Amino acid sequence: MNTATSSRSLNSAFGRAAAPTTKPALLVVIYANPDYYPPTVNALSILQRYFRVTVVCRNVDIPFREWGNIEVVRVGRYKSAPAKQQQSGAAKALEYFRFCTAVRRATVTLQPAAIYAYDNYGFIAAIRTRAAGTPVVFHQHELPDLRASSWRLEAWITRYALRLTRAADLVVQPEINRARIWSQAAADSRRPMLVPNCSSRDFYSPEGDVRAIARRRFEQRMVFYVGWMSRSNGHVEALRAVAQMALPATLVLVGPHDAALGRYLTCLADAFGVGTRLELHGWVPHSECSRRFAACAVGLSLYKPVGANWEFNCSATNKLFEYAAMGLPVVVPDRKSYREFLNSDSWVAFANPDDPASIARAIEFILADRERYVAMSLAARKAHEEKYNYETVFQPVLARLEQLAAGSDLK
Repeated sequence: MNTATSSRSLNSAFGRAAAPTTKPALLVVIYANPDYYPPTVNALSILQRYFRVTVVCRNVDIPFREWGNIEVVRVGRYKSAPAKQQQSGAAKALEYFRFCTAVRRATVTLQPAAIYAYDNYGFIAAIRTRAAGTPVVFHQHELPDLRASSWRLEAWITRYALRLTRAADLVVQPEINRARIWSQAAADSRRPMLVPNCSSRDFYSPEGDVRAIARRRFEQRMVFYVGWMSRSNGHVEALRAVAQMALPATLVLVGPHDAALGRYLTCLADAFGVGTRLELHGWVPHSECSRRFAACAVGLSLYKPVGANWEFNCSATNKLFEYAAMGLPVVVPDRKSYREFLNSDSWVAFANPDDPASIARAIEFILADRERYVAMSLAARKAHEEKYNYETVFQPVLARLEQLAAGSDLK
């Protein structure tokens, strides 16, 4: 994998004439590594059909994705995310300055018809370096701490992004409550576009009859939890829930986690006498998850409300929609924001993420009756096909972006 600094490639990436094409140029700016953000990957796979896409990002975390016709320019010297986080304040400021310089160079050389900016860092770089008349779309993934008052770079970026939000031509958010909080803080009265972090239609393709697959899954009784593991995400409560269920089930945990949490979960499973019914996996590439764990029967998404991002993450968590694509009934937190978004979806069961007994009851409800389970599974897959796929939810943004690009003076 190429983890070398991208600084040598900046001149070659931005210094040559663009190949003749009828597609307008689109500059995508993100301070994170786009390889690790499924919603960004899904959006780019759509955008490259209509635009000549160049991505400028920071050279952080090991790149692993093949981008095809999309040019990805990774700025600066490679380091892992923890190593970047441990840098001094001066080093972080210098790294961001170099990133902004690369974005400015891209806007001059590529002359994009529009700029699509992810995260606050990317948005500020885009809005401050764009040429006159170039529209900017601000698509915010996470809601930062709006109360931070320190002079750390992250706090400064947050305050500056709030001040500049109204200068964006379009604001996109993944969840309605996050959108409300940010818009109020930014004094932006416009209605942002909402794009839930759904899976793409090609995330999972059932191999065989969906009803038959559901019946096999029902018999195997594997409960699936994918995502970053922590005590705030209900993994400990999920294990306790499986241990106290009357009918045996296997808990499959997949995602990055520190060694201490892994040891604790293993010891806890042994203490409860369910050590053989715990499968603990590390990070698995997004593209492999659905294939490797296609036999699982129930999905868990049990974020605790320890912050605004976790309290309001129903439509912002891609794992929920990955479960739907796989045709998995799912257990989610019993909170107002979840009920408002999912209350009409019959493939969802609600539970208190702090209460193992509540989680156990929700799982047992899903697995208590085979025909009800099959019906819930079919409903989940239907929801994905008809409304919870990225191609559908991104369409309004694509249409607006095409309008903005067509009205730009820079072609």
